[in-house]
Amino acid sequence: MSAMWSEGEDALAALFEGLAEEVSSDVLRSAANAGATVIKAEVIARAPRDKGILADNIYQKHIPEASTETSQTYHVSWRKKSRDGESPFYGAWVEYGHWYVPPKPDGITWKRRRVATRAHYVPAHPFLRPAYEAKKGEALAAMQAKLKENVSAILEKHR
Repeated sequence: MSAMWSEGEDALAALFEGLAEEVSSDVLRSAANAGATVIKAEVIARAPRDKGILADNIYQKHIPEASTETSQTYHVSWRKKSRDGESPFYGAWVEYGHWYVPPKPDGITWKRRRVATRAHYVPAHPFLRPAYEAKKGEALAAMQAKLKENVSAILEKHR
């Protein structure tokens, strides 16, 4: 009985060693992509829609330079230059707030302008950070589910 158990134990150990080699960075990358997709959807839902330019230019991108065999990195952010020519460069201003200085009207000196029009602070309306905070648990669950699916597919090949 113990000899049979030893054979099964050795086979199981060999399976797990092979499994570690088969769980490549592609398996982890697809799991990380599942989490980034959840975050991206929430960021789009929370992005301001005054013109719709910012919400239309939210992206997620795999960053191979920051990724390794054991961790994969994705960025979710907004494009700084749009493909259609309209630029959502102001995304950081919306996220963090900014100072607004009104333009100088024609026919007025700079000194009178400084007195007449004061710069004022436009408060932040964050959408990226709250989206992450709201959906990080759901993103983690999506990554775990995708990883479980990928590992199950690998185990099915060994049956």
